[in-house]
Amino acid sequence: MSRKTARRAIDKLEAIYAQLPRVACKGLCSTACGPIPMTTLEADRMRKADRDHRSPAVRSDYTCIYLTDRKRCAVYAVRPLICRVWGVVKRMSCMHGCVPDRWLSDHEFVDAAKAIERIGGPMVVTALAGLTTGYGSFLDLDTSRMPPEFADELAERTRGLRAIHGGRIAGLAPGDGSWVDIDALRKKS
Repeated sequence: MSRKTARRAIDKLEAIYAQLPRVACKGLCSTACGPIPMTTLEADRMRKADRDHRSPAVRSDYTCIYLTDRKRCAVYAVRPLICRVWGVVKRMSCMHGCVPDRWLSDHEFVDAAKAIERIGGPMVVTALAGLTTGYGSFLDLDTSRMPPEFADELAERTRGLRAIHGGRIAGLAPGDGSWVDIDALRKKS
């Protein structure tokens, strides 16, 4: 990718990011930082922004390598979409009570993720050995199969469970209403 093409792609990413809701973060949610899905362009931006030019990965405790000793993001300005929507999508609500200026619906999130993926290339996810492929694609998601009202109901129920369980719930299964534990997801990566 030429420098000019890369700059245009980054400008498009930033335009989408600028439309996302904002949350006044208390800086207490670092346990949620990893494994992190992102596009290859987002990963490259993070690597370039890192002082040591490390590729995105997770530590042995499955937290992001870019977390500082003070549990803050060292590459915050170029963080990927998933980090930007943490706390602004009900299914990824903050376990410490931070609330956004408006909630981003699941459908809005998927639309933004699809746009980011079209611009930023294939999805990868951080793992112990670095970035891995085969994470899947937001482009494959069909939001028309789940009415917005039903998605909103599941999102609100997930948000409630996350509050009760200190953020340890990653989401509710649409079929049987069972939940997915974050620690179980981390062990799969």
